Amino acid sequence: MRVLKFGGSSLADFECLKQVHSLILNQAGEEALVVLSAPGGMTDQLVELVEQAEQGQDYSEQWLRLENRALGLLEQVQKLYGEVVHWPALSSLAEKLAGVKMLQHCPDPVRAYVISFGERISVALMQTMLGASQAAYLEACDCIVSHGGYLDAEVDLQLSQQKFVSAMNANPSKYYIMPGFTASNTRGELTTLGRNGSDYSAAVAAACLGAEVCQIWTDVDGVYNADPRFIKKASKIDWLSYKEAMELSYFGAKVLHPKTILPCAKFSVPCEIKNTHNPDVAGSVISNERRGDEAVKALSSLEDLAMLTVSGPGMKGKVGMAARVFGALANDNVSIVLITQSSCEFSISFCVHESDLDLALNALEQAFELEAQAGLIEPVQVQRELAIVTLVGDNMKAHKGLAAKFFASLAQAQLNIVAIAQDSTESAISAVIDGTRCNDAVKVCHENFFTHVPSIDVFLLGCGLVGQELIKQLEKQQAWLEARNIKLNLYGVANSKQLYLNADGVPFDSWQAELASQQQAFTLQRVEEFVKANHLINPVLVDCSSSQYLADQYVDFLNAGFHVVAANKKANTGSYDYYQALTLASQRKQRKFLYETNVGAGLPVLDNLQLLFGAGDELLSFNGILSGSLSYMFGALQDGLSLSEATAKAKSNGFTEPDPRDDLSGTDVARKLLIIARESGLQLELSDIEVESVVPTDFATGTSVDEFMARLPELDASFADKIQSAANEGKVLRYVGSIENGRCRVGIEAVDKAHALYDIRDGENALAILSQYYQPRPFVIRGYGAGAEVTSAGVFADILKTL
Repeated sequence: MRVLKFGGSSLADFECLKQVHSLILNQAGEEALVVLSAPGGMTDQLVELVEQAEQGQDYSEQWLRLENRALGLLEQVQKLYGEVVHWPALSSLAEKLAGVKMLQHCPDPVRAYVISFGERISVALMQTMLGASQAAYLEACDCIVSHGGYLDAEVDLQLSQQKFVSAMNANPSKYYIMPGFTASNTRGELTTLGRNGSDYSAAVAAACLGAEVCQIWTDVDGVYNADPRFIKKASKIDWLSYKEAMELSYFGAKVLHPKTILPCAKFSVPCEIKNTHNPDVAGSVISNERRGDEAVKALSSLEDLAMLTVSGPGMKGKVGMAARVFGALANDNVSIVLITQSSCEFSISFCVHESDLDLALNALEQAFELEAQAGLIEPVQVQRELAIVTLVGDNMKAHKGLAAKFFASLAQAQLNIVAIAQDSTESAISAVIDGTRCNDAVKVCHENFFTHVPSIDVFLLGCGLVGQELIKQLEKQQAWLEARNIKLNLYGVANSKQLYLNADGVPFDSWQAELASQQQAFTLQRVEEFVKANHLINPVLVDCSSSQYLADQYVDFLNAGFHVVAANKKANTGSYDYYQALTLASQRKQRKFLYETNVGAGLPVLDNLQLLFGAGDELLSFNGILSGSLSYMFGALQDGLSLSEATAKAKSNGFTEPDPRDDLSGTDVARKLLIIARESGLQLELSDIEVESVVPTDFATGTSVDEFMARLPELDASFADKIQSAANEGKVLRYVGSIENGRCRVGIEAVDKAHALYDIRDGENALAILSQYYQPRPFVIRGYGAGAEVTSAGVFADILKTL
């Protein structure tokens, strides 16, 4: 015997009915019981009708829609298959509704009759399609015995087993067709089995008949390791144990219900979830058979919860307080989802569905009225809009560190944990979290436990040379990233006036045109709203501008949950208080603030310094050439060019800023030196650095760039004297940043061949670090550190560090 149950989505219209008819013929085997739900949406129509009738409203329009739908299906079946048998009388339903409207009250037995009417329509149609001679009608009320009310009854399996055997022996057949959702109590009155009642009916039938399988045919391929509506990469689970299925169904898996699993588990009947509309795909099998060694089988989530906390001095050491709390809730039929208790026994916290919150509060107030008046129990604390995320897997107990990974994933999603619970068999770990962030939590956990493809969600601010080159590198490196299981998405680009956001990712081939067409500028709020709407879990703001306005917002960026990658030096070289605020915000929010390119562009300067200092090293002194443009110019001076010629050549080659005075002033080098000094632990401001400009600070002030370049030869003679004076001593001139005894200076120095910076020229950067670990010979970092391509590569490397 096989039991096949078909849900409402499988019976939604005549084409669906024909598909189910075909599946029954192909799947039923030698003998089968077919359990049917109402046609899709019909139960909702019936519920709406009875509610309108109960309120005394005119429901004629809704009744007409229901009647037309039912009679339309009837006509289509009769046209192809002949007269329909066991057709339920719509007139009886109409009479019941009329009585409800007259009394403006609906007793539970009547409500049960009305809302279960759709199942009878499905059974009548399918029995006719299969042929009444080989498909016997099985009345659920004659087979399934229930107790506990009319609308959410529980089944008595022992009595039902006897009834099933008796009913089927009285009417032998190859196929049996039975309405789901319904049963009868010991008085013979019709009852309904609550949510997913037809699945429950099928599981009960399978258990009572000792079926070889209970197939639940629905509109999905099986049970998924996360909700596929929100997690695009959710995958089907081929096999689950009864325990795993119970945990998943209890904590929100929509395709299952705990009541469905219990009868199958008790009688060891395999339960198979299959897709009516994709029948060739293997479904998910729930059984005692153990397959696979996955530590974690699935993630589940349950939303719209509230947490109540009962606390007070009267709780401490008082025997039976927990029983009173939960007994009061049980008396009012309030279902408790999760329980946790403080170790000092001072409080008990538990979750209930938000819809039961008022009922739960009233029950507790009545139960503890005297204790509250005596000050032994404090007012019940309530936290609303919560959710539970649960990790499920029978093999979790054999793997260490899964709980740590679970909680680290929630931290990665920037979530605080309200409460934690774990079952005694270690098959499930649950965390109560902010309900508005539930999808974010599931997304991060699914990424970390299943897909293992971490994501980086980039928003680029600044589309100059470096920004444009970075976008080219992001496009070029997509295959490289994919090969390493990294998903890097560019979701937004912005310049000083416009912001372009795209939930599908910024197109690499048309981003400039898209950006140019935008009407709004960048604001943190706009990007925050985009991140929340798209449930992005690893957002990174990349600043490739030179904007002080953006640099001043970095603390806000970090506090909002963004990593910050900065080619812009202005945040790190602002006040020391702001520098500290950035560090604190990064640590507090567990977001990374990365700025490797602030000093050496593509050279790994700060990484190495941070590693050294982190290992306990101390800086003794530092000397470095930190400007690629000045490195190029001073090399040209060494080759015999004058100051004006060397500057003009560097400018024409694109090595300097548009205004060469920005390079010649030494301010940029001073900023880089300040960053190194602060990394080494010196509490300095930019004004504390002694700066020697290459040209006199008052030279050609207030002039245009062209006028400055025209007057620059006036300094050639005096500068040539400096070059010659150094040469006479066997030295060359270099523009050097130095740290010595806590004092920072940038300026022109004459160095000999023994000096680490003697050979540095042609745009190279070099840093000589003398430390406790590296002495008497310094640790030297050397290489080309200028140019958009090198700088963007450094930015790209920083972006990858946010994984």
